[in-house]
Amino acid sequence: MPRLILNFCLSLFFSLSSCGMSLGDDLAPPAEATDSVLSLTTQQVHDAIAQLRSPEFSVRQKSFQALQAVTAEQIDLLTQAIQTSTQNEVARRCVDLLERSYAAGERDSAVVRQASEALESAAKSDRWFVAEAARDSLERHWKRRVEITLLELQKLGAGMSPKAPEKLWENSREDSGPFTRQDPTSDDHLKLFIDEHWKADAKGFELLRRLLPLVSHDFMTGPSRVSVVLIAGHTQLAEEEAELKAIFGDTRVSSRGPVCLGISHQPQDASLSGVEVSNVQRDSSADKAEIQATDILLKFNGKSLKDFDELIESLKAFRPGDEVTFLVRRYGGRTPFDVKVKLQGWYER
Repeated sequence: MPRLILNFCLSLFFSLSSCGMSLGDDLAPPAEATDSVLSLTTQQVHDAIAQLRSPEFSVRQKSFQALQAVTAEQIDLLTQAIQTSTQNEVARRCVDLLERSYAAGERDSAVVRQASEALESAAKSDRWFVAEAARDSLERHWKRRVEITLLELQKLGAGMSPKAPEKLWENSREDSGPFTRQDPTSDDHLKLFIDEHWKADAKGFELLRRLLPLVSHDFMTGPSRVSVVLIAGHTQLAEEEAELKAIFGDTRVSSRGPVCLGISHQPQDASLSGVEVSNVQRDSSADKAEIQATDILLKFNGKSLKDFDELIESLKAFRPGDEVTFLVRRYGGRTPFDVKVKLQGWYER
């Protein structure tokens, strides 16, 4: 029995050596996954990529597993292999490796960021099978794609709410459908704020296009999860505003003043005046003034309100910190009453 065990171990050792690896090079999770794993050298990465062309499946599989330990700096070697390899299987396996790095680890880690850019680049490849594989990877992990994109947009100066991307998925969307009315005051609806801090460049617009999974183009999938607010003082050119509307749709891009009341309204008969509140955003100006859903805003600073559009225009004249007064009629109450509201900006920097 000891001789049998010894023969088996020797056989295993020479099998690994024939694949270009030693027992010390055995397969392991990516370097970020555990402190006990040593990352590959650049030469080992080159050798492992070369072995993806091996006619032996076991060699290809061993190399594929070893390459899961690539570092952020070595992601470019996978990208080069995708671009230059004449063997479709090698390119496809490198795309799969990028997906593994992309889907695991901290979304703001160097490896994930590099894998993200590599997949986005591969999705535009002239080689259709590479582009298709990369697009499929991005679509399968569309939530991660959105989260990574939002972190990059924040670095460019774009304001947003919620600021933490993961909050978009906290609330259940099981009730969404073609007749579900979107609530732009909720945390599962992304609000992007374009103001003087936004750095408008080609990279920024490329990032915005990656948010398309939040925009519903199918009637049966429910309402869009994203809207864009152009805040007074922004520096966007007319053609850049047109580009935003081309990405998100005309109705999802709007121009507003410097302050946000923090309500959505309930459409009502044109013969009725005032603004009926349907939802109030948490911690907004309206919320802190204790305005409630179903309240009807009858007057703004003593002037009768015709509709929500008139309210939007009236608010454009004010700055954060200004105080205004609404005459409010509450459901079940007989007498309207005044509510003072201290106006806030759209988001905190």
